[in-house]
Amino acid sequence: MKKLKKGDTIGLVAPASSVNKEKLKDAIRNLKELGFNIKVGKSVEEVWYSFAGTDDERANDINEFFKDESVDAIMCVRGGYGGIRILSLLDYENIKKNPKPFIGYSDITSLHMAFLKKCELQTYHGPMAVSNFSKEYNLETLNDFLKVMDSDDNYEVKNFDEKIYFYNNLKGIGQLVGGNLAVLVSSLGTEYDIDYNNKILFLEDIGESTYKIDRMLWQLKNLDIFNKVSGVILGDFANCEKSSDDDMSLKDVFDNHFKTLKKPVCYNLKSGHCTPMLTLEFGKTIELDGEKEKIIVRK
Repeated sequence: MKKLKKGDTIGLVAPASSVNKEKLKDAIRNLKELGFNIKVGKSVEEVWYSFAGTDDERANDINEFFKDESVDAIMCVRGGYGGIRILSLLDYENIKKNPKPFIGYSDITSLHMAFLKKCELQTYHGPMAVSNFSKEYNLETLNDFLKVMDSDDNYEVKNFDEKIYFYNNLKGIGQLVGGNLAVLVSSLGTEYDIDYNNKILFLEDIGESTYKIDRMLWQLKNLDIFNKVSGVILGDFANCEKSSDDDMSLKDVFDNHFKTLKKPVCYNLKSGHCTPMLTLEFGKTIELDGEKEKIIVRK
């Protein structure tokens, strides 16, 4: 699959919630100034309930942009909610025949995992047009995104200025999978669910009470997923607070699930609903090394 470079054409799609049109204009202008050509999907400026167009319209934009040879990469404009509604409307054979970079995060998790399951397509948990490139965008987020999109060599995933913490000194290797915890849980047991055996599982979330995070992690645990994977990476969990004084803190929840797990586990990786944000490559081989406290992407 080709890499994204300046001068390429990015197709903008809105698989989920509707967008602010002024922020969209800002994002398009900024992406053009960065050297990219932009094509905008027909549904991106539409509104149907809270969504950017009907389910058929949103899915059709994705199907068309994978077919369109002039589109070099596809970037989602934002997340929100709605990706799960269009999974059955996507043309997976077409997508498999025309692989190209697909970029987004949060609600876009449902599409990332469906593309990996149905098409073996490697995708990017990375910045989105309106969410990350409107108005004064973060340069560290941009630079990491461009670095990852252009990389042909092994590289280490590092936070910008914060420490990544490891629970143990164990090592694991496997394909990186995952994304937003709540969205991932919604696909469990469906035809879009993935094989977790020998994978490195990345999780992030936003705005969920800590007891809900605990409940979702228990759902994964009760499905034996933590025993199947080769390791776990916990990303940014923005605004995931206790709903009452008696609840566990987020750190307590993580400790309860992962402190004694006999797999390499790290937390505080700055990818998710945070600024700056690291771009991750789903489907790539990741080496998680608790002894050296390193995360390495193997090409």
